[in-house]
Amino acid sequence: MIDDIQIRQATTNDIDFVIEAIIESEKSSSNTISSCNVFNIPEEKFRSALKDILQQDIENYDYFLSGFLVAELKDEYIGASGSWLESIDGTPSGLIKATVLFPYLDKTKVKEVSKNTQIIKNLTFTRKKGTLQLEHGYVREPYRRQGIFTQLVKENIKRNFDKYKFDLSQVILFKQNYKSYNANLKVGYQVVEERNVDNPEIFNFFPFNTKVLMEFNKENIMHLLKEHLTIINSYDYSLAS
Repeated sequence: MIDDIQIRQATTNDIDFVIEAIIESEKSSSNTISSCNVFNIPEEKFRSALKDILQQDIENYDYFLSGFLVAELKDEYIGASGSWLESIDGTPSGLIKATVLFPYLDKTKVKEVSKNTQIIKNLTFTRKKGTLQLEHGYVREPYRRQGIFTQLVKENIKRNFDKYKFDLSQVILFKQNYKSYNANLKVGYQVVEERNVDNPEIFNFFPFNTKVLMEFNKENIMHLLKEHLTIINSYDYSLAS
């Protein structure tokens, strides 16, 4: 465990590092950037689009800048973790993401993108409305295996609970990305659904062909927040069902 780590909400000054976190988490310990392949966007253009999109700070989906936490050690970036509450306004995060990215797509390849989404649909999970979604968890290599990922996840859950009072958190990732998979198990997330695609075309878009939906349930949330009893006791969990 490293002492003196500072964890705070991301701002526009942190956008370059947040982009690094998004890109590296999408690679899932490979060299494949899934969004670039699915949406037919070259990496350089994708990075440029992310910079523009993050500055807009659009809520309730993957690229919500204010939903990110960054971890620093002596003013050096060492990790990040993104979050949002799913469909809080009734709009699925996947639809928001597609809408936000659409202006940056090559319009001559829109039909190809549509075909791509059909190929990958069997590795797509429906995110539950009202759940805290965590995405793009990332720790730079020299600082891994030292509890930083766990600190980021727990801090994201605590911070969002203060605002939203959810009773379930979800994360979706490739099972073969063993570092992230095991890190989430260590935090307390459990696999509730697993999907596998045998079609070899899936590797045109993703580095792996098995995804899992993991959940951090109400019991785990209550345990995590036991030091915040005044918050928990003031909330009627019957309203979250």
